[in-house]
Amino acid sequence: MYPFQGEKSFVANRWYVAAVSDEITRTPIERTLLDLPVLLYRAEDGSPVAMYGLCPHRYFPLVKGQLVGDAIQCGYHGFTFDKSGKCVFIPTQNSGSGYTQRTFPVVEKAPFVWIWMGDAELADESLIVDYAAIGLSQPGWTHPRPIHLHLKGRYQLLIDNLMDLTHVAFIHKQIGGSEAFANAKVIYEEADGCFKATRPLAMPWTSYHDFLYGPEARFEGMSQTESRTVFFGPEYITTSGPVTVSIEGYDTVPEGLGRLFFHHVITPETEHSTHYFGTTSREFRLDDPALDEMLREADLDVRTQDVEAIDAIEARLEKAAARERELLVRSDTAAVKVRGIIQAMLDREAA
Repeated sequence: MYPFQGEKSFVANRWYVAAVSDEITRTPIERTLLDLPVLLYRAEDGSPVAMYGLCPHRYFPLVKGQLVGDAIQCGYHGFTFDKSGKCVFIPTQNSGSGYTQRTFPVVEKAPFVWIWMGDAELADESLIVDYAAIGLSQPGWTHPRPIHLHLKGRYQLLIDNLMDLTHVAFIHKQIGGSEAFANAKVIYEEADGCFKATRPLAMPWTSYHDFLYGPEARFEGMSQTESRTVFFGPEYITTSGPVTVSIEGYDTVPEGLGRLFFHHVITPETEHSTHYFGTTSREFRLDDPALDEMLREADLDVRTQDVEAIDAIEARLEKAAARERELLVRSDTAAVKVRGIIQAMLDREAA
């Protein structure tokens, strides 16, 4: 399936985000993840539970049932499964059974709840992206409420979008300084299990700087900045705001010009649709709820533009890919490299 070889397109043995923490409550919800219906709810002690979402008796959606303590009771015939998946009660038999419904390992690390959909024996919590490396839920950093968007497109289209930021100059023209991305030099690096693309950019003070840092941080002249994209895996990519490296006439970068990361959290829903979670994290203007909301609104606007583009591509992709060969150019270097990394993961799982 485009752009991969083989029948399978998503990697099972990864930690994916199932939900934003506040989406999971004592009211069960169902979410399709990696083409499987998954029931999500909280046990009475507050811990998240993830269970295969169809009752094995008649395949009725368990989300239409109700919680009985920590157990879920099917709304069709009353079959009841505890939070480990064990069938503990069948009304017609007045007993349970030896059947155990599949459950999935879950880990809550605010602001997300992570799920492992592959081989449960391989579910090592340390494989979740290191929050300290991305400034998420860390001392000296802050982040607004996460966003959850739905793409009518395969997850790789979103990864391609994030690894080739030349589109910023054309789709996101509202961003001050966006034209600099059209033909920026890119430096590629593999380190610490990640693939990194860094774009050195020369920028004056722009409306984007004004929005982020406030007029009191304004500088004159040109600054040398970097736009940094880091691929941690098919489930997590970060991009950065303008990371200021130096400014003409300044010995050091002013403290107020801190780092800003955009978090792109990707969970395949089906072969042709994707859950797209996201937030930003920053190390400046920490106690500024107004900036939180402005950043969230601006971020949502940008992400929505990407979603609209990806949905438009997916609608015609199968016929287009069959009709003509994809034209790949220099700016696709990072996307092609990452496709290769994911293909290797798929090949290992298929072996």
